[in-house]
Amino acid sequence: MKISIGLLLLVLSLQRRVTGDIILPEVSRFCSISTIVRAHYRYLETYVTTRVRNGNSSTASLVQRDLLDDLLRSNNDWMIVSFEDLPTLEWRPAYYSVFLVLDYDSLCALLDEMTHETHHFHGLYTIFIERLPNQKLLGDLMRKLWSILIMNVVVIVDKDFEYVAYSYHPYRANQCGIVEPYEAGRYEYGTWTNLDDWFPNRLGNLNGCPLRVGTVNIKPCSIIYNEANRTRYKGIEVSQIVNLSKKMNFSIDYSVPEGNVKWGMIRATNSTGLVGMIQRKELDVGFGSIGIGAARVQYLRHGTPSRYGQVRIAIPPRRPYTSFEKLFQPFCLRTWVCVVLCHVFISFLARALFGLRKDRTEAGLTHTFYSMWVLLMGGPCGRLRMDSTRIFIVSFILNMLVVRTLYHAAMFDKLQASESLASELNTYEEINKAGKMYYMHRTITLYFNDNPLVGPRRILIIQNDTMDWEEILYSMSQHKGNYVVVLPLDCITYYVKMNGKRGLVYLGKHAELTYNTAFYYPKTTPLQEYFSALILTFHSAGLVDHWAQEFEDNRFWSNAKTDPEPASLQWNHMSGAFYLCGAMHLLAIVVFFVELAYSRFNRKSQQIV
Repeated sequence: MKISIGLLLLVLSLQRRVTGDIILPEVSRFCSISTIVRAHYRYLETYVTTRVRNGNSSTASLVQRDLLDDLLRSNNDWMIVSFEDLPTLEWRPAYYSVFLVLDYDSLCALLDEMTHETHHFHGLYTIFIERLPNQKLLGDLMRKLWSILIMNVVVIVDKDFEYVAYSYHPYRANQCGIVEPYEAGRYEYGTWTNLDDWFPNRLGNLNGCPLRVGTVNIKPCSIIYNEANRTRYKGIEVSQIVNLSKKMNFSIDYSVPEGNVKWGMIRATNSTGLVGMIQRKELDVGFGSIGIGAARVQYLRHGTPSRYGQVRIAIPPRRPYTSFEKLFQPFCLRTWVCVVLCHVFISFLARALFGLRKDRTEAGLTHTFYSMWVLLMGGPCGRLRMDSTRIFIVSFILNMLVVRTLYHAAMFDKLQASESLASELNTYEEINKAGKMYYMHRTITLYFNDNPLVGPRRILIIQNDTMDWEEILYSMSQHKGNYVVVLPLDCITYYVKMNGKRGLVYLGKHAELTYNTAFYYPKTTPLQEYFSALILTFHSAGLVDHWAQEFEDNRFWSNAKTDPEPASLQWNHMSGAFYLCGAMHLLAIVVFFVELAYSRFNRKSQQIV
């Protein structure tokens, strides 16, 4: 009897000592995670990764084995489970994860080993902590999860002999950025309470919380200017982020890289500029005409293209015609030769008809060549008779009328045309033949260094990213530099809109490449999917092109008129004719004085004789 009582006391003592121990769990305190997985892990047809960590060991304890057995047995009809990280080459990071850990330190060690190559940080995570004697560590644990941007998570712990699931929400109303655990549910009577609400859409409504948004001043994608002593932002991509903020209800906290570096260069470490700020998680999202490139995709996460565009080569206009040269532009050389030969032939024919015949009874046409010149220039002529001579003269006048009318019509079109037109620099071969250099930002050189027709030797790099590329384009339009400028098409069209009247540039027709820009995020961001889905909606509705129309104007290229009435001729249009007229009058005055002098000389000679 004493032995039985002693054994009973020993069992009760052991039971009290191992309460919550990993070796002898109590059946009455068993919880199930299989119902969590079945309820939330079936939306995507992908595998569920399971990790066990007990200190330095990955061997499951008895409690963890029971949880795994229940998980596999209850979901064997649909679930695929992975107990090891898949090879990186397969590029199948885990979206659904179940972590079974002994304590807080074991979980931190497991989280530190996670990379974007093995896990989607924006996926769903269920974490079971077997021992957490200090409940205050829950706050530290949630802040640890937030530091690596894991938000869709529930942490199950033992609290007062009852299993409780905790989560956190960093975008709660009036508590932005405050990471505090809250109770998501409890395990009662063999089931979890509030299970349907464990993984809510936390990003659908950010409750006015700020997001750190980085950008650079690159017109027209992102234009930074001052108004009323405040820094303002506008542009094609700014319009997108503003409308995203309205859809997701967040405020925008803009940041701009310091110094003379805008976009910067991306590396594994020590990245610079805007991309460096994104990589270091100083920003939630960054934009500013950032093209999709291999290096950026390797170290950052990009969204769907915010703008489907091109990189084009801006070329200068042709050398402008002088005012005198413009007078000859309506006709080509062969037309001018034809007109001159016809006039000469008609003049000699008129001379033969009216000057060589001596037996004519009617008055001849005096000064035949001069009369032909007067008729050519549209002056009056003498009285004509109804005979073959008149028919000849009338045909000549009609000919001059047609020629002059065509000339005037062509002249009007030429004078109304915009600078005519782009120089012949439409291909890489033509640009190289002209000896031009390619002027571009350092980030754009990544697209041209391997081009055999360009190469590093022909590239001039804009050393200072803050240099005003509008002034570079203007200098090129005035033929002040032996180069062409390589920029995104949106930048060139914006320049033409703002500076087309003072310095027009054109586009090379056969030298272009696709240049899609995107918003960039840290590798572990949960924002990318939400932003990309809305941006695709903007594209589908045509809103992106609509917003872009505010910053482009192709009328200078298409020669369209704002006013349907023809514009008045300007002085530079007609100055050549006045110069020519003045020169001819000056020549006539010189001839007049020469004639006067010659007349006096003849009189004196006659008097002497």
